[in-house]
Amino acid sequence: MKKTNFRSGSALITVLVLTGTSLIVLGGVLGYVSQATRMTSYYESKSICRLAAQSEIEVAKAAINRQFQFSLNRAARIVGGDAMGVTSVSSYDWFDAYDGSTGTKRTIGKVVGTRDATLTLAETVTNNGCIVKVRIGRVEHTVGDQWANVTLVAEATRSGRGGATCKSVIEETIRFAQQRSQVFNNAYFVNNFGWFEGGDSTFVNGDIRSNGDMKLDNKVTVNGHIYAARNDTLGANGVPGIIYGDSGTTVGNMHELTKYKSSSTDYGTSNRARPLELDPITGGINKGGYSAPENANTSAKSSRLHPNQEFSVEMPYIGDLSSNDSDYRAWAQELHDADPNMSTIKKGGQTLVSVYYDGVGPSGERYYYDSNGNQVQAPDYGAIVLVGTAAQPIEINGPVIIPNDVIIKGYVKGQGTIYSGRNIHIVGDIIYKNPPQWNNRSTSGTDNKNKDLLGLMAKGNIVLGDYSQDGWESSMERTMTTSTYVPAYDCDTSDAAIGYPQRFNDTTSSSRLHYQSVEKVDSSYFAQCQSAGLADFVPGGRDSSTGQFGKDRGETERVKVGSHKEPKTESVLGWYVGKNGKNKYGWHDETVYHDVDDFEDRPKTSYDRKYYESVCNDDIIRSLSEYKTVRLYDKRYGWYTSTQPKIDQIDAVLYNNHTICGRIGDCSFNGALVCRNEAITYSTKLYLNWDIRLYSGSNETVDNDKVGLAKSSDNPPQVIDWRELPEGIVTFD
Repeated sequence: MKKTNFRSGSALITVLVLTGTSLIVLGGVLGYVSQATRMTSYYESKSICRLAAQSEIEVAKAAINRQFQFSLNRAARIVGGDAMGVTSVSSYDWFDAYDGSTGTKRTIGKVVGTRDATLTLAETVTNNGCIVKVRIGRVEHTVGDQWANVTLVAEATRSGRGGATCKSVIEETIRFAQQRSQVFNNAYFVNNFGWFEGGDSTFVNGDIRSNGDMKLDNKVTVNGHIYAARNDTLGANGVPGIIYGDSGTTVGNMHELTKYKSSSTDYGTSNRARPLELDPITGGINKGGYSAPENANTSAKSSRLHPNQEFSVEMPYIGDLSSNDSDYRAWAQELHDADPNMSTIKKGGQTLVSVYYDGVGPSGERYYYDSNGNQVQAPDYGAIVLVGTAAQPIEINGPVIIPNDVIIKGYVKGQGTIYSGRNIHIVGDIIYKNPPQWNNRSTSGTDNKNKDLLGLMAKGNIVLGDYSQDGWESSMERTMTTSTYVPAYDCDTSDAAIGYPQRFNDTTSSSRLHYQSVEKVDSSYFAQCQSAGLADFVPGGRDSSTGQFGKDRGETERVKVGSHKEPKTESVLGWYVGKNGKNKYGWHDETVYHDVDDFEDRPKTSYDRKYYESVCNDDIIRSLSEYKTVRLYDKRYGWYTSTQPKIDQIDAVLYNNHTICGRIGDCSFNGALVCRNEAITYSTKLYLNWDIRLYSGSNETVDNDKVGLAKSSDNPPQVIDWRELPEGIVTFD
């Protein structure tokens, strides 16, 4: 009986133990599940926080870049640009307002001009259920560097399931830098007013763009997009097509795929036409190529029109080139120091320019004289004439600076950019010795990336042909003077050194100046520019009494250069030795020596220069210019002959602060034509072939440090560093 009782008690204990064990296991499982659930919720919230923090960093990044661009657009400043009244001339002054001495900040940027260009980030924002704070951790910029690094720190906090709080802290360093401007992505870019009224004699292979209205007629062929931008400063609505209140739609002409691939007559130098987006040989993508439609119908033509663009494309000003503090000179010198072959112009093995040209112009003189006989700097000092031949081309390598006018024509070899401190006068064909080519509209089998590429960047104007020719000025009067084609605009203050006032072509001003005026800057404004270091070198010189600028007109000034003694026989009263050898007193002839002044006719500076004229004597332009006789037809008078400029090919990227103007022949521009205003007339045909190597996304893009074209800020910011920080390192309160 006892044995039986023992067995019953043992079973109960066993059941209890097993039950307890089961409860323990179940509790563990439930605990594990609960912990796993909490961890899942935590990591889910962590991922959401991380995404929210990164999203707000992207928002802040875009806002900073936009405000940086705003400061540049409104103040017309780039690297080497001007900032009146401050010691530094860097565009990156905008970032210097940040002060990191007291920890993280919400505000960055400084007031530029009369506009508040600062940016203040929000205290907090809500993103995907997270409370996010974004602060500026630090700003790094060294004077002279062409970039600024901004570190953004974002904290995102979120309550997960079960009430657990999750937090993520992201730090990202972004570089804001000026890279090759996007204006070079167009065959034709004009800042103020674009016009294509050439009918079926005008062909463009590339995009055309205006930071204002774009006038177009339906016969012009444009194989690319057509952009116009609303511009409140100029009073432009951003219309691509008919303006002046006309009715109807203007879409222009374009070539469909089959015609574009086969045509060899509608492109000037036909093997230079823009390649196709879809390479017809390799089948690959040519970024920036022409997306030709299968059928160039009205719908296809209309779809490439882009009216009323919300944002204009920044066209940077070329700033100070000549002072020792010029960022352009520092940039060119840095490239030259790293490689002595960089930033040079050579011809026939002789180095003509190394970084900066500091020499006499075509007159060969260092000094001229003013109307009062005072010695002054020769108007063409610092100017240069460049003429290349097939046997001895102009060899360019990197950016070089000519502080005065450049007169150029002929064959060119290499890759580089000539910066002119005033005007560039193109007096004949400019032809690459080793040109790129896109035969069959394809990049297959070419080495275009290493072929010749010339940039011509003028702080003043680019003038085509012989402006001294009869009818040159009158043929462009409308497009060089009227407020429609040249809306009033603010000039870069450093351009006071080349005759530009604060506001140009202001029709409301009693002292209005336009492109056919005599250059003039009043004394008070010029003094401000000098005190700010923006007029250290004045091409041609300036007459302070009139405010006008100098030119060589081949005149001379009679200048005293010394004196000498000359004998003269005079009758004098006094003692003299008579014929008998005795002293006598009375009138007698005697040789007397007098001081006589010596004069020379020295070259004279004339202070009456117009904007489109060169500082050099017109005979230089005239002797280098070429002409041809063409046979033309007029409905009223029939056939007749005319003498026209012989400029039939310009292989270059053209850019200037003000205007491109002049008369040319049946001309092909192979590169890009970028200007603030444009006034070009041509005889019968005009071709614009965009150079795809200027496009930042192209497989054949030429590095900008190699060629040295103008930079701007309209490029995406670049991420330098990224990391996730442990909680507590950064205090956001």
